[in-house]
Amino acid sequence: MTILNELLLVAILVTNIALSGNSRLKTCIDIVSIQGFALGLLPAVIGLETGMSVELVVIAIAGIVLRGIVFPHLLKKSIQNASASRELKPVVGYFLSTLIALALIAVSLWLSRRLQFLDPSLLLFSTVALATIFTGTFIIVGRRLAVMQIVGYILLENGIYCLGLAFVREIPLIVELGVLFDAIVAVFVMSVATNKIHEEFEHFDVAKLDSLKG
Repeated sequence: MTILNELLLVAILVTNIALSGNSRLKTCIDIVSIQGFALGLLPAVIGLETGMSVELVVIAIAGIVLRGIVFPHLLKKSIQNASASRELKPVVGYFLSTLIALALIAVSLWLSRRLQFLDPSLLLFSTVALATIFTGTFIIVGRRLAVMQIVGYILLENGIYCLGLAFVREIPLIVELGVLFDAIVAVFVMSVATNKIHEEFEHFDVAKLDSLKG
């Protein structure tokens, strides 16, 4: 694994921690964009190490465009007409969320070391992938605003994508593109739903929707 590869993976870990402890919606979306660019560049870096191929180039370009540009653009459109610029009362506080994000990295490393089939050279890849999956799941359940829950879903999907990249030579191009297509459809639908929630109730707080129960 090259130094550039390791730097990109560490950058993804840093963005996970930053997202867990940040309350500003626009900043969180920018961080998601940075993570998207880092993930998009990974296939290209893998290609430089193992041999560039058309599949890796296509995956890299698709990843950069969708994760680094399209997803953040959809999220920014969701909040551009909203009065709220930050989440003030998350389910889990931001300091505690940061500590949990660090703990999830430690747990991910512990789990990765116990995967007997995993090549030792892929330890960092696996750790980053699992940590991103866990952090995304945590943000989904630990945040009240619909926009942040979409961010959590994007992280969850990013982690799955990263885990797939660890075994990229064994996964066909159509599978990787299929995952990306599923992700953009899901994010698009959730962004539309978020806009409708704000139009009808003038907030993004999904917890307040409990009052609609009959």
